[in-house]
Amino acid sequence: MPERSSYSIADTISFKINDRKGIVDSVILRSENAVLHKSKYVPWVKLPAAELHPGNNLTTISLKLKKGKPVMRRKDLFVVSDIIPEKYKLKVIITLPHDTSAFVQGLEMHRGLLYESTGLKGKSRLRIIDPGTGKCIRDKRTDPELFNEGIAFVHDTLYMITWKDSVIMTFDEYLNEIGKKTFISEGWGMFSHNDTIYFSNGTNEIIKFDPFTEKFLDTLRVVNEKGPVNYINEMEWVNGKIWANVYGLDNIIVIDPYTGKVFAVIETEKIINRYKYPKAGVMNGIAYDKEKNRVFLTGKNWPFIKVFLSYFAD
Repeated sequence: MPERSSYSIADTISFKINDRKGIVDSVILRSENAVLHKSKYVPWVKLPAAELHPGNNLTTISLKLKKGKPVMRRKDLFVVSDIIPEKYKLKVIITLPHDTSAFVQGLEMHRGLLYESTGLKGKSRLRIIDPGTGKCIRDKRTDPELFNEGIAFVHDTLYMITWKDSVIMTFDEYLNEIGKKTFISEGWGMFSHNDTIYFSNGTNEIIKFDPFTEKFLDTLRVVNEKGPVNYINEMEWVNGKIWANVYGLDNIIVIDPYTGKVFAVIETEKIINRYKYPKAGVMNGIAYDKEKNRVFLTGKNWPFIKVFLSYFAD
């Protein structure tokens, strides 16, 4: 087994296979029960660390012997990112008023308007906000038995995920309900890109979902230089990158959408004075205005929406 226990996602891990005087017949390398390598006897097995999950992986090597019982060896291998995230700050260009009763779960820009979902059973709502004034121009209470979470538009259909209710709902752009279906996953944040929905589930996973076939496509696992980044919450696609809130933190992480690596942290913890606004909850609302390259940020029960110019252009 490897001598080290911790590797960066860019490393290649070497597993030395003792030949036990030539009696090893075959080798199987597994991680969390997934077979990563299977072959006849070789002295070394080399594995890209990227084939393991961020964080801890229980890795086993099974040796089938020409004579005697099989031999199994186990080792925990911890995988982290090879990138130390750069730090950025955003400059506020506009401050808009915001309804402090809104327990924000999702924020989305569509056809020049802001759409907002709010949570809590019995209080869940969908709202349309004028991005120039912050004024709510449409407010609709949704199913009181459901806890609203993230929202995303695919064409002119608004998709809304729910928290632990196993339901996904659809609405038209005027907030008229179109449908309600079973959704076998816990839901947190959500965004769309190229007709694919991406949603988070409170772990370090961002899951891709095809809204037309209703099939789960792939899972992106978020990792930084310390390991997996859990509690991924509200998200947005901004100039080819994923911006995400992490539940409990006021900073935003910027994620490579192909590797899951966090390559930047946007320091936004000073945009709200928590002594002045003690009832304000966590930051949880990111919307991108592609036409004007602006990002709208807010949070649960926040008194304002802050507007910034975006970084990281394509």
